[in-house]
Amino acid sequence: MSEWLERCCVGRRYWDATRDRIQDPAEIVAYLDDLEGRIKEGRGLVLLGTVGVGKSAALAVIAKEAEGKARGWTPVWFTTVTRLISHLLKGTEIQRRHDPTGRGEPYEVDPRDATLLLLDEFGAAYESDYAMAAFEDYLGWRYDEKLATCVAANLTPQQIRDNQHYARMVDRWRETCEVVVIGGESQR
Repeated sequence: MSEWLERCCVGRRYWDATRDRIQDPAEIVAYLDDLEGRIKEGRGLVLLGTVGVGKSAALAVIAKEAEGKARGWTPVWFTTVTRLISHLLKGTEIQRRHDPTGRGEPYEVDPRDATLLLLDEFGAAYESDYAMAAFEDYLGWRYDEKLATCVAANLTPQQIRDNQHYARMVDRWRETCEVVVIGGESQR
């Protein structure tokens, strides 16, 4: 399992995440129970809640349970918005730590190879309109290709609706994702 999570770029902190760790899990569990179907349909989740309530852990659980259920060498990619934007702006491909060839060398893949994108820290500050445009373009491409995206954000539904920068993305997610608000206190 650790090899799979490393290939998906899930941080070691979340390798022990389980369904039991998810707060208010009904919608997330329903997603997990039909994960293969949801991935094939290009369906995702938008997880909203304050810091520490388990949004990142829920994304890690989705990555764990996706093992063997998605297509391709690099079917699942767990990343943060700022890491994704950084790579998009540099025009570089994403270097993974996993080596499927067994030669001990990491390999580079295009972010478009991810059948399921697990995007953490949505709503982080963006440095420029160009960064936002590159990010929107990538997410628009995923939408057009019917690729599943699960997003976690420390925002409320109202904060997302009120931000004009997110309008296109949110409108598309309204069609392809179920919004789950996770409540409770920080688990840290």
